[in-house]
Amino acid sequence: PHILSLPLLSPVDDAGCFTEEAGPHFAGLAVQGEGNAAVVGALASAGVLLKQEAYAHKYPYDWRTKKPTIFRATSQWFASVEGFRAEALAAIRGVSWVPAVGQNRITAMTEGRNDWCISRQRKWGVPIPVFYDKQSGEPLLTEQTLAHVTGLVAQQGSDVWWTAPLEALLPAELAHLAPSLSKGEDTMDVWFDSGSSWAGVLQARQQQGLTFPADLYLEGSDQHRGWFQSSLLTSVAATGS
Repeated sequence: PHILSLPLLSPVDDAGCFTEEAGPHFAGLAVQGEGNAAVVGALASAGVLLKQEAYAHKYPYDWRTKKPTIFRATSQWFASVEGFRAEALAAIRGVSWVPAVGQNRITAMTEGRNDWCISRQRKWGVPIPVFYDKQSGEPLLTEQTLAHVTGLVAQQGSDVWWTAPLEALLPAELAHLAPSLSKGEDTMDVWFDSGSSWAGVLQARQQQGLTFPADLYLEGSDQHRGWFQSSLLTSVAATGS
């Protein structure tokens, strides 16, 4: 399919208000309050409002706050599956599936799998250890910075990302960049977490008698899209099998 390289348009901020990008008449207005009314008024003033009518319809609500949600286009981190799709399909064929139809299900899902969005905007979870330039927004994420953060997490746990000062999270040779950087606040998709259990459980405890790869993965058929697939993709991407 043809992919258009269009710039990201998201004129709504984290507080649910229109930004300057929406125009001076709407900036600062709450989208689901006076913002909606202002947009309708602007359409009417321009003579392009065909009809305004209130009617009952389904709408997504946040299950915690019971408030209506807003869908925004935002920058995210993705893991490309294309580079190891063939290896993943080969690994599927090397597994005995019970019932056998499970192989067809996960094969079809893996063949049609798009890029995996691995970032989430939550206040809990495993952080994505990336730094951003305060001026340009350019990310700083290298093998060097990853290795340093990985060492800190191994010693102090993943909360170190939130509790340690930024300069401590940088390798010594990059600490001077701290004033110009900010810490990323995105967390990892929880399916990436659970899918990495082969590393955190099996590989990490081989001296205790566990083996990698696992002899058995036991879950329901719905996990062909979930845990089975996330385990498959993370393992093949990292180890080749």
